Amino acid sequence: MSARLLIWGYGRVGSAIASQCMARWSTNIGQSNGFDELWVLSEKSRPTQLDPSVKWASGNQILSNPSGNLTQGDVVLLTVSDSAIAALAAQCDVAGVAVVHCSGATPRISLEKAASMVFYPLQTFTADSQIDWSQVPVFTESSADVEPGVLKNIAGLLGVERWIEISFSSRQNLHMAAVFANNFTTAMAGIAHDILKTEGLGEDWIRPILVKTAENLGASDPWMKLTGPAKRGDLQTQQMHLSLLLNHPQLKDIYNVMSGYIHHRTNDNDADAPNTD
Repeated sequence: MSARLLIWGYGRVGSAIASQCMARWSTNIGQSNGFDELWVLSEKSRPTQLDPSVKWASGNQILSNPSGNLTQGDVVLLTVSDSAIAALAAQCDVAGVAVVHCSGATPRISLEKAASMVFYPLQTFTADSQIDWSQVPVFTESSADVEPGVLKNIAGLLGVERWIEISFSSRQNLHMAAVFANNFTTAMAGIAHDILKTEGLGEDWIRPILVKTAENLGASDPWMKLTGPAKRGDLQTQQMHLSLLLNHPQLKDIYNVMSGYIHHRTNDNDADAPNTD
C-alpha cells in the first residue's frame, strides 16, 4: 500500500514544511520515512523551483470527490488558516486517511472515518527565514486508538528531533505563551523602529540592544534579566516618556499598562533609584 503526504496549503507554514520535505526527499523515501509520494494542494500557481518529483494539485480538485481522490494510507497535513481547518477536515473524512492539522489554537477535529491528529510546530514562520527543524519542538495530539506512526513519519521526514504528546488545554496555553514571547515582543520592536523613524533617528542604532534582548529572552528566568525605569520604580523617567507620547494615545496606554505590570510583577525597586514619594 502506497502512502502519500498531501500538504494542504502553501502559505508560510505550508511552504516551509514543503521545502524541508523536498530537501530531505530521496528515492528510498518509502522505506526511510513512510511516504511514497509528496503532494502540495494549493490554488496558487506551482512555484518554478518546486522539485519535479513533488506533485501539485488544486485542493478543490480533491474536494470534488474526496472518497475517490483520497485513498487508504494518505496523510492530509492541513497548513491552512485556523478558520478553515474544521470544514476541510470534515470533507476529508475518508476511511483509511489521516487528517493532521498544525494549529496551536484549534482542537483536534472529531471525525467519523478518518484518523484525526495534531502536529503543532512551536516556531514562527516568515517568508525569508530558514528553519532548523532539528531545533523546533513539535507538540502532537491523537486519540488513544490511533497508530502514532503517522506523526512519527512526518517528524522523521522533517528532521524533527523533539515531539511531545500534550492535551489541547496544554497546547492552548503553550500557544498563548508563544504569542507573548514572539508576536508581542516583535510588535514592541516594531514600535521602537516606528519611534526612531518618526524622530529621524537611526533605526539600526537599536539593533545591538535587540540582539542582547534576544539573548536574555533565552534565559531560564527572563525576569532576572529585566532592567529599566518600571522595574526600578523610576517614576520621573516614566513621566518624561509619557510626555513624549502625548500625541500617541495608543502607545501611551501600552506604556502605562506594561510599566504597571512590570513594577508589580518584579516589586524590586533598586536601592539607588530616586525617591519619588
